[in-house]
This record gives sequence, structure tokens and C-alpha cells, in this order.
Amino acid sequence: MSNKSYRWLIVGIFLVLANGLGFFFGKALSSQKNERKEQRQSQLVLVPKAHLPSEEARWTFAPDVPVAVGRREQRREVVHWTIREAQNEIAPGVIYDDAWGFEGHVPGPLLRVRVGDLVEVHLRNALNNMRTHNIDFHFVMGPGGGASALSVAPGEEAVLEARATAPGFYMFHCATPDIPMHIANGMYGFVLVEPEAGLPPVGKELYVVQSEIYTNDDKPGHKSFDMVRADKADPQYVVFNGAVGALLKEQAPIATQNETVRIYVGNAGPNLISSFHIIGQIFDKVYREGDLLSPPARSLQTTLIPAGGSAVVEFTPPVAGTFLLVDHAIFRLHHGAVGSLNVHGQENAEIFEPKTPRNMAPMSEDAHLGHGSQEMMPPAKASGESGAHFAASAPTPEAHPVSGVTIKMLPGSGIWKKGPMQTFGPKTVTIKAGESVTFQNADIGMAHSVFGEKGEFASPMLAQGETYTKQFDQRGVVHFQCAPHPWMKGTIVVK
Repeated sequence: MSNKSYRWLIVGIFLVLANGLGFFFGKALSSQKNERKEQRQSQLVLVPKAHLPSEEARWTFAPDVPVAVGRREQRREVVHWTIREAQNEIAPGVIYDDAWGFEGHVPGPLLRVRVGDLVEVHLRNALNNMRTHNIDFHFVMGPGGGASALSVAPGEEAVLEARATAPGFYMFHCATPDIPMHIANGMYGFVLVEPEAGLPPVGKELYVVQSEIYTNDDKPGHKSFDMVRADKADPQYVVFNGAVGALLKEQAPIATQNETVRIYVGNAGPNLISSFHIIGQIFDKVYREGDLLSPPARSLQTTLIPAGGSAVVEFTPPVAGTFLLVDHAIFRLHHGAVGSLNVHGQENAEIFEPKTPRNMAPMSEDAHLGHGSQEMMPPAKASGESGAHFAASAPTPEAHPVSGVTIKMLPGSGIWKKGPMQTFGPKTVTIKAGESVTFQNADIGMAHSVFGEKGEFASPMLAQGETYTKQFDQRGVVHFQCAPHPWMKGTIVVK
């Protein structure tokens, strides 16, 4: 080898070694920076609780979310909750007699505090209750999450002070034996512990909890907890926010096109993992397992949420319309695991434009629950078998009016726009008692339904061209609106 070649070989070896050492030291420095960042995040300095100013804590019921804390200093957050054993309508005509809840609600409250806050919980067990209850807070660093300290018999009250030491989105639940039974009967809620700097503001925040309800069947009437089915993890119902339809039709939340939506999603279980998905959306950010410190995952379609866990998802809908919330263990749709979000806005043909409307299947909650063609429905099961048969009770749209007038859902009425809009045509009609009104969906590629605002009637979801007829025998005034599109309203005057 010549001297020149030898020198170039030495230079090459030196460059390789330099690059390798640079990469190694760069990684080491990056790792040290990350460690210092984590140390800064973990170095929470607690203000002595004797020096903390007190205030009533912020909490709400689903799907509402408390306002952001909006402060940096630590405080004593005072909570007063009462446990009530009650009844709850978990599906149309199905009354669950073992609905036990914090403040009488299933799911229980969403409490919002800031990391470092001292949470002072006053828990009361209503005098007319039959059982002892307590709370295990997942955010609490102490024996049982505070369960033994908060154990209360009927008529008693207990108090616990506990620090929120780590940011996150945490479950709480009753931990009185039999623990699974108490959770299955509705004794759960969530606590949002904001990071010290708070969370970035968004256009809309929602609180959604998935859970299972175990009854022996889905027939109308009074039902109680079925331990045999619970032990087999075979729920009669899988629901969002405590009941079938709690996030559908007039109870569906509303958001605005191009504004970020943040959903705090809890999975109370007690048995099943949730595969949370929103049909027609991609999550911009997902804070997995309620972790508000780690960088979020991005551009996810579906996220897993363990029983007793949570996730925080964010997305920005660029297109208006109705979007379904589901557990993508998809047969759970038959058991009630579906909600909807109505996004108000305008058409956006650059992102989404149906070109062949006659081929568009309606993306409605009723269609996904089996309220469509009778040919697609499975045969009803015998009494005692698993499965909730929502399709069996769905009314069938009548093809022709009996007598009276026709009201059309006009083209474009399902897309909210600023200024004058076409909705129903006509918006107001006058009929005689005993006559009928036929609602016809003349919109293109958009499903609609109508209901009386005082419960006088309710149609199924109507695809393009379908009709629903209702006879009105009582004199008076009936105000009606479209369930997925609440800006669509009208009036029927019955003489």
C-alpha cells in the first residue's frame, strides 16, 4: 500500500470513529436532557395544607366537562358527594333497579383539579340506602386509594384529604365487597388532574364513559344485576354514559367544524377492553391510558382503553355532519355501544364530497343498531339468550300517507350554514284532528329523523326517499325537530 493510500485509510477510519463518537455523545446528551426534563416535571413542591386557600371543587356530570382550572397556585378543593341507590332507565322501557351512583348519577361526576391540589372529600351515604359504600380514587397515593377511610354505612359521612400528586385522567369507584358488583351497578366516575401549566384550550370538551350492564334479558320492565352473566363477562348492554342512547338524537353533543374537540374517555368496565373509535375522524392526538405528561400518539384511528383506565383524544373535524362514537369490537353496537356527535358547519368539497348519492348508506345510529332493512336483521333470540335486540322494537316507516299533508326534509338541510337555511318544507302546517302528516326525506345522501319536542312522536332514521307518517288526534300545537340536526324545526297546528 502506498503512503498516500495509507494516509487516506487513516483519515477514513478517523472520520468513522468521529461520527460514531458524535452520535454516541449526541444520544447521551439528549438522554440527559430528557432526564432533566422528567426530573423537573417530577419535582412537585407541595405547599403545606395549612396555608392552602379553600374553594368548592369543579365537577360536572357526563357529557359535560368542568371549566379549566386556570391557575397555577395550589388550593384545597372541597367536594361534597352523596351516594344514592336508585333506579335508572338503561334502555327504552328497561328499568334497572340496582343503579347505584355518586350523586345518583351513572356515570358519576368528573372532578377537575390541578396537580398539587389537596382534595378534601366529604362522602355521605344516603339514609335510605341499603348497603355500605366507599371510594377508591386511582389518583390517591395511600392505602386502598382512600377506600377504607371513606367507608360509610347508610346515614353516615366520612372525610378524606388527599393530594393530587401526578397529572392524569383517573378513575374512581366503590371498593366495598363485592367490588365487581358495585362497579357494575354504576359506582364509578373520573378525576382530571391537570398538569401545572394546564392543558391547551380547545373548542369543545366532552366526558364519555363506557361501561357494561349485566341483566338476564333485554325485555321491557324492571331488571336487576345478574351475577352469572357478569362472571362470564357476557353483558346484556355495553353503553356510553350509563344507558343505551345517552349520546344519541336530542342528547347528542354538538361541535363546530374546524374547532378541536377533546374527549375524556373512561372505561369503567368492569370486564371489557374498549376499542374506542369515531367513524369518519382521525385522532390528532391520543394521550394513552390517561397519561398527560408523555408526548401524545398522533394520527390514530382507534385506541385501546383497559377496564379501569382512560384515554384523552383530540380531533379537528374538517367536515360538517353526524359522526358516530363506537367501540370497534363492533358487535357491541348490538348491545348499545354507540353515540353521536353533530358537527355544525359548511360543505367542504376539497375534503369530502359524495358523488353518487343513491349509493350512500345513511351513517346513522339507528342504521348501525340494526334499524334498517328487515332483511338484514337476525332472528329474535329466545328469552334468556345473550344480545340486545334493538331492531325488534323499531317502527317501520310507512310508505304512503293516510290523509293530510306532506312535510319534506329539503336538500342540504342537514348541513348547517350561516344565514337563511332550507330545512323543512313547509315549516308550519295546519291540519284537522284525525288527519296525518307524512315526513319525507328529500335530502340528498343525508339521513334524518323527526320527533315531537314534548314526546308526542318519534320517527326512525329516514334514508333518502323514505317516509314516516303520524296521525294526530289531539287538538293543539306540536313543535318538532330533526334529531341529528337540531337546527331543523317546524310546527304542526291541529284544529
